[in-house]
Amino acid sequence: MHEYIDELKSHLTELTAEEQLDVINFYTEYLADAGIETYAAAVDKLGTPVQLARKVLADYSIKASQTMDDTGAQTQSKQPQRDVRTIWLIILAILSFATPVGLIIPAILITIFVVPFSIIFSIVVTIAAFFLGLLLMGVILIGAGGYIIFTSFWAGVLVLGIGFTALGLFLLLLPIFHWLTVNGIHLVSQLFQKLYNFLNEKNHFGKRV
Repeated sequence: MHEYIDELKSHLTELTAEEQLDVINFYTEYLADAGIETYAAAVDKLGTPVQLARKVLADYSIKASQTMDDTGAQTQSKQPQRDVRTIWLIILAILSFATPVGLIIPAILITIFVVPFSIIFSIVVTIAAFFLGLLLMGVILIGAGGYIIFTSFWAGVLVLGIGFTALGLFLLLLPIFHWLTVNGIHLVSQLFQKLYNFLNEKNHFGKRV
């Protein structure tokens, strides 16, 4: 049993020391109460240490995300990274516990839930290309206008005006683009959390405690 717990702890380095201690104490007590003393028996009951660790990490990531949503403590700068990490941990947890036969339902559901992510990603890429085009056009036209103005004043002013307009649109719309990206990723993260909770409730993977 100690070998199992030690291996589990080695896969929980992403958690804080206090969180690791809580997890280790919980599963040590659980295995002891269940009378499980061997590594093989622990694996049969809880899955391999890697599988259990992935589920624990997903649980903690979801809990942290929900807590931040409830308290409003989620920062705009770090929210996308946290959401992407949560999505990834959920996928790892689901796939880790799924058997070849039991993988069918989770795989179908993951595919369905990936669709909105793909749509949002495509939209973000398209908008990003538009914004990059505005930025490049603004910079190029401002540079060209600065050169032309010495040979043809009014033509140079016109080109400079168009360039500054493009640059202004870029700066004006940038916060909107950022908001759409952040909230789009957060929406996908929430959808994956619902998928994870659904599979957990239906006991499709890993819920053996």
